Amino acid sequence: MATAALIPVQEYLETVWRPDRDFVDGEVLERKMGEWSHGRLQLSIGVWLRPREGAWRFRSVSEVRLQISSSRFRIPDLMLVSADAPREQIVRTPPLVCIEILSRGDTMREIMERLGDYFAIGVPVCWIIDPVRACGWNATPGHLAEAADGILRAGVIEMPLAEVLEKED
Repeated sequence: MATAALIPVQEYLETVWRPDRDFVDGEVLERKMGEWSHGRLQLSIGVWLRPREGAWRFRSVSEVRLQISSSRFRIPDLMLVSADAPREQIVRTPPLVCIEILSRGDTMREIMERLGDYFAIGVPVCWIIDPVRACGWNATPGHLAEAADGILRAGVIEMPLAEVLEKED
């Protein structure tokens, strides 16, 4: 099994990656994305969230780097950052919610490692959404539960999956 060459943090931060990539302890990791169902759902969620930012006091961002530690950076599909948090080019303040949209090839191990990183810096809630199966999960530290009623929750923020998932034609 070949191992990837490790690079310094500064090289990762100064390189333009297309698409952007996670950085974990010196290793640049590709993110699984680029499929229609992933892209459409990500856009749909962003459109749904944007007009609700004022009422629920958050700002939504898509594919922005989140610094986990001095040697780890993740790029959640979407994040909800408190309206009171500083506007950081690389987010260092724990978001209110990190949202991950599943793509073909994602493994439970990879998803749980990502969530572990988010929880380690104080993110209280993560949402995982499967656009193919049209379902989602609410995750908190030590707990993962399917949104059986179809609503993803984080405090007062509630997003009905039916309002963001693509309808079959």
